[in-house]
Amino acid sequence: MTLIDRLRLRLGGFDALALMAIIGLICGIVAGGSNILFRLFTESSIVLWATDKQHDTDFEELSQWIHFGLPAVGGLIVGLLLQQLKPENRQVGVSHVLERMAYHQGQLPVKNAIVQFFIGGLTIASGQSVGREGPGIHLGSTSGSWIGQKLKLPNNSTRILVGCGCAAAISASFNTPLAGVIFAMEIIVMEYAVASFIPIILASVAGAVMTQWVFGSAAAFNVPSKLDIQSLSEMPYFLLLGLVGGIIASAFIFITRRVTKFSKEWPVWVKTTVAGTCVGIIALQVPQVMGVGYDTVNGAIQGELVLNVLILALAGKFLATIICSGLGLPGGVIGPTLFLGAMIGGIMGNVGGQIFPAYASYEGFYAMVGMATLMSAVLQAPLAALMALLELTNNPNIILPGMFSIVVANMVVTQIFKQRSFWETQMADRGLELTVSPIKQVLRSIGVAGVMSRSYANLNIRSTPSQIEQALVEKPRWVLIKEDDHVISLMVASDLVRYLMEQQDKQTDDAVQETDESEQIVETSSAVSTETMQTKTVEKQKEKPVNLMKIPANRQDVVSINLQATLEEAFDKMEQRKISAAYVYRITQDDQERIYGVVTRDMITDQYIYSKLPSQ
Repeated sequence: MTLIDRLRLRLGGFDALALMAIIGLICGIVAGGSNILFRLFTESSIVLWATDKQHDTDFEELSQWIHFGLPAVGGLIVGLLLQQLKPENRQVGVSHVLERMAYHQGQLPVKNAIVQFFIGGLTIASGQSVGREGPGIHLGSTSGSWIGQKLKLPNNSTRILVGCGCAAAISASFNTPLAGVIFAMEIIVMEYAVASFIPIILASVAGAVMTQWVFGSAAAFNVPSKLDIQSLSEMPYFLLLGLVGGIIASAFIFITRRVTKFSKEWPVWVKTTVAGTCVGIIALQVPQVMGVGYDTVNGAIQGELVLNVLILALAGKFLATIICSGLGLPGGVIGPTLFLGAMIGGIMGNVGGQIFPAYASYEGFYAMVGMATLMSAVLQAPLAALMALLELTNNPNIILPGMFSIVVANMVVTQIFKQRSFWETQMADRGLELTVSPIKQVLRSIGVAGVMSRSYANLNIRSTPSQIEQALVEKPRWVLIKEDDHVISLMVASDLVRYLMEQQDKQTDDAVQETDESEQIVETSSAVSTETMQTKTVEKQKEKPVNLMKIPANRQDVVSINLQATLEEAFDKMEQRKISAAYVYRITQDDQERIYGVVTRDMITDQYIYSKLPSQ
């Protein structure tokens, strides 16, 4: 067995933490690099038409004809490019990552990532109302998946590497490594386990280090050094912020889904052109809606925007983002939700300061809380939003009102308006569901390589007793029965041992009886002894083939499962075929099937029970 084979077998179980940590760190470097390249690509494209090279993402300084023409023409070009692709290659973004995690064990196609990089980058550079974080997550996740696929790692390890890539992407986007970890665990991996937690942490750190090395250590937003809640009397106002944020988030999710359904039958290029044209029309009056809009967000945080600008920016970005997302432009919604949240918080902080000047906190304080509130409500990621809020502000005083507002907004979205997260609704529009049972969640985190029994022997369906004896020398637990080099059944080895012993006893008795009959016909001869005749008879019986499918034994039908598979895949395959056993294989470089072991339904059940037992 080669070194890489031993590593694959080890990665299938729980005892590969150190190895996964190393691979996770490598994944973080690759994912961070892909996000850096994506950011450089989009920003260098914007420089081509930016008038202020020092603030090349500030679309407000451009002329009116560019405000309209840039997104309109950009939408047309993006649509014409997408129209040339196969439908499966157009799937990009976080919803695509979630789909591949739920239905394809984290196997992300590289072609889709290439589409995301170039066409998604062109979408952002042309001023569409989308964010770069969603594409960044797709690129980072594909980086992790690519490493897992190239190394042919077990699928449970590949899933962890997808989480590593996502964490590195978020960390690289906002310079918030802890928020990257929580986001990956909460949204992508959907579990908190040490086996995945440590590699994802290292990947997130690697992503942050790389982005600081290229772009500096400054955070994504210019947060004032002093942000404090003035009085506990403001808590009802943060309750109101949560209510308003939840209502706007629910409306955003609902209307986007209606736009998606309404335009479902439109040609791709028509949808993107309409989206770009609408953004251009809105930008004529509210140019802040173009691009990621972080300059406007920073203005709200610094308290530099007047009330009417905040209101116009909120309304314009709300409509523009719904149109872009609903009509399928390949961009993200994380940035726009932060923009909308900052505008909501800025408006409420501005109004509150005018009504209750003695009690109101700084306007930027409300803008920061609003950002986390709306991001959490739209994406259903409360912990990630809270961690991002803490890291961006570096101020624990913001946690109390932030938690309150985030919880209220999430309750409004899920309990009052019965809306699912934005990405879940995108998947539902394609007939896909993201629900995962607790049992499946455990099983998909364990590879068959870590559970299978390697104590087995191979026997042809017609084998002689001597061949059977030879196969049982190593005392295997299982026997795989083959016909024409294809496994057709699984037998418990102890049943075969018992049958062999019974046959040996029977053969000995038959040999004695045959010898007695021979003695009655032929007189005793000194050349042939009774013992010799018995031995020859037994040896003759050993050369007679036995049909292993006809002897009395506990046999089971068996399916094949790849060495890279998880216990979830093995369980699902057994359920579909109504079979309770599988043999584990891998195709070698010379296209030969190599069998590694046997896994049964009982082994899977026992492993689930073991994983749920409290640690000693």
